Amino acid sequence: MSMSKFKGIADIEEKPQDTRFEVRERLNLNDLLKKRSEEKTKDKKTNILIFSSASAVAAVVLLILSL
Repeated sequence: MSMSKFKGIADIEEKPQDTRFEVRERLNLNDLLKKRSEEKTKDKKTNILIFSSASAVAAVVLLILSL
């Protein structure tokens, strides 16, 4: 095995322990709830788009089969 494969691991081990971890702020529950509600809205829009596309394809297939 060559040492070049493990170069990234060696770099991490050489750094002092206090610089490997950044200080993070506390998680704000309101921010998390806001992000989740935005995700739900985005998911609803995506689901409506998928459903309407599938319905349009089904309608076209039925139209073609009925001819």
